[in-house]
Amino acid sequence: MFEYQNNILCVSGSWLIENEVVSESNYKQLCSRKIFEKMNIGGNGRKAWIKFDSIRNDIKQKIIALAGDPAQKAKHITFVDYVQSDSFASEFFNSYRLENKEELPEKNKTEYIANAEILNAVDRILSTTMNKRKALGSKVVKPWEKIAEIVSELPFNKFPHSLPANPRRLHDKWKLYKTEGYVSLIHKGFCHKNSEKINDDAKAWVLARWANRVQRCATHMQLLREYNKVAPEHGWKQLKSEKSLIVFLQDPKIEPLWYGHRFGELKSKEKYSYQHTTILPSMRDSLWYSDGTKLNYYYLGADNKPKTCQVYEVFDTYSEVFVGYHISDSENYEAQYHAFKMALQISAHKPYEIKFDNQGGTKKLQANSFLGKLARITRNTTPYNGKSKTIENAFKRFQMEYLKQDWFFTGQNIQAKSIESKADMEMILANAASLPTLDEVKETYRKRRQEWNEGIHSKTGISRLEMYLGSENPGTQKVSMFDMIDMFWISLDQPITCTSYGINFTLKKTEYQYVVMDQERMPDITWLRNNVDKKFVVKYDPDDMTMIQLYEQTPLGLKRVAAAETKVNIHRGHQEQAEWEASFIKQVELENKRIRIEARDQMDAILDSQNMSTESYGLKNPALKGIESSRKQKKARKEKEAVPIDIGQHQKEESFADPMDFVNTESVFSKY
Repeated sequence: MFEYQNNILCVSGSWLIENEVVSESNYKQLCSRKIFEKMNIGGNGRKAWIKFDSIRNDIKQKIIALAGDPAQKAKHITFVDYVQSDSFASEFFNSYRLENKEELPEKNKTEYIANAEILNAVDRILSTTMNKRKALGSKVVKPWEKIAEIVSELPFNKFPHSLPANPRRLHDKWKLYKTEGYVSLIHKGFCHKNSEKINDDAKAWVLARWANRVQRCATHMQLLREYNKVAPEHGWKQLKSEKSLIVFLQDPKIEPLWYGHRFGELKSKEKYSYQHTTILPSMRDSLWYSDGTKLNYYYLGADNKPKTCQVYEVFDTYSEVFVGYHISDSENYEAQYHAFKMALQISAHKPYEIKFDNQGGTKKLQANSFLGKLARITRNTTPYNGKSKTIENAFKRFQMEYLKQDWFFTGQNIQAKSIESKADMEMILANAASLPTLDEVKETYRKRRQEWNEGIHSKTGISRLEMYLGSENPGTQKVSMFDMIDMFWISLDQPITCTSYGINFTLKKTEYQYVVMDQERMPDITWLRNNVDKKFVVKYDPDDMTMIQLYEQTPLGLKRVAAAETKVNIHRGHQEQAEWEASFIKQVELENKRIRIEARDQMDAILDSQNMSTESYGLKNPALKGIESSRKQKKARKEKEAVPIDIGQHQKEESFADPMDFVNTESVFSKY
């Protein structure tokens, strides 16, 4: 409507006609007679502006009556009016590649484009005295002080720039931009890492020293002291703090190399090997698990001392019902036999599949074909892979939610770390004479077990027992007559940590699972291994959740890393597996093993190069469990050498450890 053109107050010609201040014919006549003085000619998208002072008084009054005082409402040209979009800057920064061939982070692209557009505006303003007067005022003596003030006050949401607020530094930035162009706006710190202070030879030494299994390095501070001690001998740059060492060792591509040598290869396997996300059975008796563990109650033994015993449980995976069990002094053939017998009597159907560990008396059950008669498929659980045993997770919850309610609770297994998982030994020792008998413990366990089975299943909201009884499995053989009735690209609020399961998150109560795929349309296990524990900003399209984009949060902003696709879920039970699933599982297993061997061999080579291998100390390097054969053990037996204890047996014995083993009960209970 009103605007200053070249510091002259003007009114829009089209506004005069549209608001019937003058008719269109009268407007044209007044313009042709020069009564309306035009500042410019309208047309082709341009507005025609009429000098307000050239308008007759009667028409002026009419305008003021309609729109108010134009001197107060007229739009002054400001700095912002000179800021225009720069498509060349956008194209430059979007196509720019760093030395490592990666794109600029998204945040920096936006920042650099805004910097270029603002500096372009500054250039336009300074190019003529008239522009300077319009944007900065007619009495500006020191323009850079005024420009710096205006730039610093620009709204960040509209102009996300990073230009300095200091007038001198802003002037220097503009001069450099005028000389070098867009490239002058790119931060010089890109691709710099603290770990680059360590050269390749030094990195090999650091990695080998940190992974040394014999002369172990206890802390990063010790590693720093030893590094600075040997650095002058090799011409390496000494380090002021352990930060550079930590950054190098915790690099996702480096950590998998030393992790197994410090914490054991099985721990490394658990952390870095690809983990399947499995679909649990959708009907009862499809898959049973069986396992023996300590029954977590103390009872008063015949010798008036606290005792514990074992329980062997049979567990239906679909409903989480404990189907059969047996309590005994140890996990043996008899306990397993009675537990399976009870499970069969209750289910009245043979399970389709049974999984069990190879401890206790299961070999005897297999030898007499009992398990083969009981189920269509009988299999050992995967060795050295506790995650695969659903019954262990269920039993831990059973212990903490039900068994823990009783004062004579022994606590969970010795490996449990939470204080809530420990026994109240003060209470137990003070009331040792009042501990229940074995029969009373058995009855208490029976009731708690019943409470579990009648408890609410976390996924369905109905009781576990109701799920079991209300489900039918046409693929199982009936044993006796019994009526059996079974979710535009938006960033997530929080970064997501990559695990061996991939990228997982919940959105609007729906769980999503993704994995980066390789060119063969298989999970990119190498990428996964190199990115475990790394946090990614996830961007997704709400209308198509089949693919997500992963961005890394760098000190300079977001950087695109990869695309991830919906993870393929596989059935855990053979009954519901399609033909392709078995092949898929095998391919992943082989790739996991190949990478484990490759990582071990790579680290061994580094250790050898530094004369720090296990063998260089006269010791033996442990074999990769679950991959390499046991021929060395057989040879050791033949030559009557000491046979290494198998890690599986060690873990089993550890799970049965009793906290009472660490208490001197001889004196405490002597009076009982």
